[in-house]
Amino acid sequence: MNNLIRLLFIVIVSNAGGEGKTLLAQMIQALLQLAGESVIMLDGDAGNQAAKVADDNAKVVGWGVDAIKARDILAATSHAHVILDLGANSLASQREIVDRLPAMRTVYAEAGYRTVACLPVSTNKLGAVEAIKALAPKIEGFEKLFVKVNRDGSRAFSGTLEGTDVVEVGQLRPGFQAYIRQPGQTMATAVTHPPAGFGLAAVQVAEWIRRFAVQPPVLDLLGPVPAILNRHERPVEMPGFSVNVIQQTSDAALAENLRCTRIMTAVRNAGFTPLGLRKVATLLESGNL
Repeated sequence: MNNLIRLLFIVIVSNAGGEGKTLLAQMIQALLQLAGESVIMLDGDAGNQAAKVADDNAKVVGWGVDAIKARDILAATSHAHVILDLGANSLASQREIVDRLPAMRTVYAEAGYRTVACLPVSTNKLGAVEAIKALAPKIEGFEKLFVKVNRDGSRAFSGTLEGTDVVEVGQLRPGFQAYIRQPGQTMATAVTHPPAGFGLAAVQVAEWIRRFAVQPPVLDLLGPVPAILNRHERPVEMPGFSVNVIQQTSDAALAENLRCTRIMTAVRNAGFTPLGLRKVATLLESGNL
């Protein structure tokens, strides 16, 4: 290990689908990998296998695992940090995985691991906050970290969730999610080795990860922010128009998006009046926008 004095056993769990579990698992994995740490992803959702799709190297803990014991899982992963993406399907129907969690936590804790449960909740879902609060006590023995996932950019959560054990994940628009999920690419390599013509996308993803990583509970869990995430000058300019498909994340598309964003910002500042528009036109003609 390079930064952390203890290995981590992290479970990503919620009682609903679409809360951002796999995206959160990927982000934590990327932060550890960018810090030079070894990480193994376990996919506990045999009905979906989103983590396995996101990471070809993820190990699937699938249906009919009665023969797999907690110590067998530890033996296969004891050289690295472990992230278990426990899908919502597991809570509903895959009880052999869920019921094994206490034993898994015990053997990892006995092996010196720090055991943490991350509980994500996303926007505009009635009852989601209260549901995740009710779930937390059932994940016994783990440290708890609640994660508010601003999935749609609205920051509209259905209830109150505040405290020192709460962090936030900002919106990552669909085009950037498509960018980090290209075949043969991980979130970490999307930042460190972007394909030709996608350097600006790498900057945007790096800034999104950095904003998560600088929160005190995340720093306590994962250690200092990897240096590569701090290589860009602050602040990083954010595109104001649609980034819904991967084609909109190319350097050319993002450069035009950012140019249009600057123009619209200037119009808002100058005012939607003939005088304001003339001021913006003058800036455009002078090359200052």
